[in-house]
Amino acid sequence: MGCFMYSLVPMIVWAGAYAAQPGEQRINHSFFVDAQKKLAERPDLIKIGITGSYGKTSTKFVLKTLLEEKYNVLATPSSFNTPMGLSRVINEQLKSEHQIFIAEMGARHVGDIKELCELVHPKYGLLTSVGPQHLETFGSIENIAGTKYELIEALPKDGVAFFSSDGSYVDRLFAKCEREKYRVGFNPDRQPYMLATDIEAGPQGSRFTLKCADGESLRCRTRLLGKHNIQNIALCAAVARKLGLTMEE
Repeated sequence: MGCFMYSLVPMIVWAGAYAAQPGEQRINHSFFVDAQKKLAERPDLIKIGITGSYGKTSTKFVLKTLLEEKYNVLATPSSFNTPMGLSRVINEQLKSEHQIFIAEMGARHVGDIKELCELVHPKYGLLTSVGPQHLETFGSIENIAGTKYELIEALPKDGVAFFSSDGSYVDRLFAKCEREKYRVGFNPDRQPYMLATDIEAGPQGSRFTLKCADGESLRCRTRLLGKHNIQNIALCAAVARKLGLTMEE
């Protein structure tokens, strides 16, 4: 009898969890709606969405660091990039003094980014990369690219899109974008808005030159290594430049 009861434990746990789902879903929806309302009450707030298969979190922190030279910035912490994660940050941390909100947007299924955009309604969108991350749930690289592009499609007519040029899927998405758009990268033939060049790496990190299409350039250094990090920095510098920062800032 004891063994029989013990064997029922997994089923009892599953049944309890299943029964609790409707209540949890109502609570989650309530948090989501509260966050939507809080953002709707802040038409002055600059809202930025970041997505991509790789580099979302590091790009978010780079962008926050740059924009803090001029603005009071709230960014989602660590890898908070789901509807409930973003809702919690908005409800608990967004204050009247914040001027910019940066939302990292993650996805495992088609439509996930669209849902996050229905919450945040970003005016600025950054696409860092398209790759086979979570290919098992998306089914194809085309589905991944389409899902990342949901961020760009959700931007308003006066929205601004930024793309990290990769010579592949991201550049294809750049080509189809009908919003105001900018791309960054290492290849001057693609006419990037922000070009990273003259890269040097050493024990202390990396040095490189950022050349903006507006004619200004600056020699930069970072403790980060790897061209992907330099590309992410260039992407963030492009956004910061468009939001009024000087190259020195």
